[in-house]
Amino acid sequence: MRRVVFVIIMWLSFVATVKAQSGLSISPLFEGKIVPQEHMVETRVKGRALSKYQLTFFRSVRFSTTDSKGFRRIRSLVEQDQQRSISSQSQKRNGVETIMLQLQKENGQNRFLCFKGQKTEITVIYMEGSLSSFDTLKNILK
Repeated sequence: MRRVVFVIIMWLSFVATVKAQSGLSISPLFEGKIVPQEHMVETRVKGRALSKYQLTFFRSVRFSTTDSKGFRRIRSLVEQDQQRSISSQSQKRNGVETIMLQLQKENGQNRFLCFKGQKTEITVIYMEGSLSSFDTLKNILK
């Protein structure tokens, strides 16, 4: 019986995690459809551990890329989400491009998408919570 309950809880957790990025152009990246899961370092944090950052959900993927085509594809997906975002900030410094997006609220939660990339490494982060300022977000991501 405990095993069944555990499996159901794990399944619900997975469904909630996949749903978090639904509707975004970058969503297939988090699902492993662009870069295989085994080639990514993925971090997921949910719940009380994030409360001091005014977040309820954090998910990031980091991976290396050897071709500029892959880099451009990921960046293009982020730019599609940027067109639908509430606000955005971009900068390029020392060959590192950073794009931060505030997305439409979902279920009363502010949502953010961050892209940090250079020719060989890309990090994409999705966050949800009551956090509402890019300045605070920048401090969290330092």
